[in-house]
Amino acid sequence: MSLLIRNAQLIDGSLVNIFIKGNTIYDITHRLPLADEYIDIAGKVVLPGLIDPHVHFRMPGDGHKEDWNTGSKAAVSGGFTTVLDMPNTSPPTTDRERLSQKRKLIEGKSYVNYGLYMGATSTNLEEIKSAEHIAGVKVYLGSSTGDLLADYNVLEAVLSETNVTVACHSEDEECLKRVQNSKFKTKKFGTLPVSYLHDHARPEECAKIAAEKVVEIIKRVKRPVYFCHVSSKSEIEILTKAKKDGLLVFIEATPHHLFLNKEFARDLGNLARVNPPLRSYNSQVALKNAVKAGIVDTIGTDHAPHTLAEKHCSYSKAPSGVPGLETALPLFLDWFNKGEVGLNQIVTLMSENPALIYNIQKRGKLEPGYLADIVVVDLELTKEIKNSRLYTKCVWSPFAGMQLTGWPIMTIVNGRVVFKDGDIVGRPGGREVF
Repeated sequence: MSLLIRNAQLIDGSLVNIFIKGNTIYDITHRLPLADEYIDIAGKVVLPGLIDPHVHFRMPGDGHKEDWNTGSKAAVSGGFTTVLDMPNTSPPTTDRERLSQKRKLIEGKSYVNYGLYMGATSTNLEEIKSAEHIAGVKVYLGSSTGDLLADYNVLEAVLSETNVTVACHSEDEECLKRVQNSKFKTKKFGTLPVSYLHDHARPEECAKIAAEKVVEIIKRVKRPVYFCHVSSKSEIEILTKAKKDGLLVFIEATPHHLFLNKEFARDLGNLARVNPPLRSYNSQVALKNAVKAGIVDTIGTDHAPHTLAEKHCSYSKAPSGVPGLETALPLFLDWFNKGEVGLNQIVTLMSENPALIYNIQKRGKLEPGYLADIVVVDLELTKEIKNSRLYTKCVWSPFAGMQLTGWPIMTIVNGRVVFKDGDIVGRPGGREVF
């Protein structure tokens, strides 16, 4: 089968036709080749399909929050064509048997392409070394959702003895425990919003300490580390210096840390609770400036759904995490429309760099020979983010109520249209990319 996307506007403004044969971009041309199917997108902009290096689809163990059907629908409706799923499920993905079981759970259910992480523990290095076709290894240096927790020795061992991509949750566990066991007492804070409580419980200091320690490890082992959800001004300063010193550092930022800060918790309550926490306005500005300056390498949504019932518990019982797949691209397109970033920057952050860092072959660019993962966007479309329109099973967003200009209107995965004008079309056809 062949498909011709007519009148597609590239980010340089030129109008072209994109000729797809099977699952591959065969040609980008001004000609009109014969095709089995034609779609005229009337000058709308095309981008390479987005790649999210950081999602939590909750299977196995927590399918009431999200599953691969709902999560992958959320992904493609947001313009994502590939996602990398984290290992902190129940049970966690820490050995080859659990990895195999997870693959079987996903098979035939995903609209989006995918890769799977393994989680590092103090005892599973041999399992990691013998695992095949994984996206990478996640090292949780600070406790978060799930049971995975490791220390700096584990991180150094994984870096030294494997060649896999290593991503870390960079909060120092010793610091977190010290804070929570000493000065942090919720009763002291009265009616302060929960994100203030959370920012006190997991302060910037703990992220700063972890960043410093990991940079020292990178100096010794001379291997790259991917820093997930960098949230604070202190981290940006440390990691920027590390980059300038020639160290192998990759920085991920999330939409919630870029477009929200802890002041938003006055209205959002536990819906604003994430790990690491939403930070101060100054840290938010520092993160935005790092994106604009090209210091940040990728955008990861850290899509981490929980039900409203779970979020509406007390602060001490409510889980951390927010959904983000369906709102990330609209937030960035709206930012583009405000003149803050260029479309080329969005493509670099959300398509090209994730493919390069994770060695995802033939994805992340619109070029002949690359797989036909494409998102069509309407840069002039203005819509309100509404919970009722979301595909994620948790059916809420911390960005609900925002009016944004610039939305994905069509997503093509492996040469097949799977999302069009607000609707999921066709059947799941996502593939593992490693």
